[in-house]
Amino acid sequence: MRPYFSSGPCVKHIGWSLEKLDRPFLNRSHRSDVAKKHIKSIIERQKELLNIPHDYKLAIVPASATGAMEMAMWCFLGSRGVDVHVMDVFSKIWAYDIKHQLKLSAHVFEAEYGMLPLLHHNPEHDLIMAISATTTGVAYPNTDWIKKDRNGLVIVDATAAAFCFDIPFSLFDVVAFSWQKGLGGEAAHGMLALSPRALHQLETYIPSWPIPRIMSLWLGEKINHGVFEGLTLNTPSMLALADVECALDWVDSLGGTNALYKKAADNVSFLYNWVSNTPGLTPMATADLQAKGGAVCFYADKFTTFDEYRAFAQTLTNENLLFDIVNHAHSKPSFRVWCGATVEKSDLVSLTKIFSDKISTF
Repeated sequence: MRPYFSSGPCVKHIGWSLEKLDRPFLNRSHRSDVAKKHIKSIIERQKELLNIPHDYKLAIVPASATGAMEMAMWCFLGSRGVDVHVMDVFSKIWAYDIKHQLKLSAHVFEAEYGMLPLLHHNPEHDLIMAISATTTGVAYPNTDWIKKDRNGLVIVDATAAAFCFDIPFSLFDVVAFSWQKGLGGEAAHGMLALSPRALHQLETYIPSWPIPRIMSLWLGEKINHGVFEGLTLNTPSMLALADVECALDWVDSLGGTNALYKKAADNVSFLYNWVSNTPGLTPMATADLQAKGGAVCFYADKFTTFDEYRAFAQTLTNENLLFDIVNHAHSKPSFRVWCGATVEKSDLVSLTKIFSDKISTF
């Protein structure tokens, strides 16, 4: 198996090397002209590749998708009621922070892991949701239940969706994602896309609670428009920027995101079908809810605890066969295999053979 794992854990794309990260801005300040040019280009290329509407704004923000989601909640919530859809580890964290950190009275619609919550949308409330669950493999099969005529904002965690399958950005107001999943990029930085409705709220409403500068979208009482032009809120990792620029070059070399989505969909289809047809294995998501691109999560029927899953995975790691396949510690005991486009189908074929051989004798 290829050892070039990124944060996530999501493998680097074929052809990746440290030498390809030698960019003109790598040894320069992020405030230098050459760096600002590249940072702005990285933002604009993502807008184009993801078909983000022209009147939306996109910013690089601190602390990966987690930072982007926290920024969204701290900057936008509080002016109206809040509904939260919970279906995995991270959406559960957002619900907890809304209730216990921001201390808002939220309506939480929670589903068992592997299922979807009630498709409820009150147009007078803000809605928080993960469009695809990185720790269950579940994704919303459609978004036609989201009301276009609304006063509230729709705030979306797209960590496991961006660069994995097509996202209808025009239906959402605030979208958080990162580079580490679909692009196999590095962590530390997240992306935050804002609709005109969200930008208008920034102009007309500032929450009552203190917001740390590192999470604020204002300069004083005015919107910090510079962040949408590449003037980042804190000093970014130039190596991470070089890495994502390399990943965007790779996407271009494939022919753009349509090729990316097809590759991810083929990967998911292959692995999900293998899990479904292998005695002793059970997919966490039902076939109609499995994300088209992203993670496939599944149970081994012979294991009931994380200790058993980890013990089996450790034997594979010790033999340098498979790495980091146990699901998030706060999910249900299970395996999670990332199937985004940076993964080659040949990798997944090898995984199935190794896994089947080893688990039969474990």
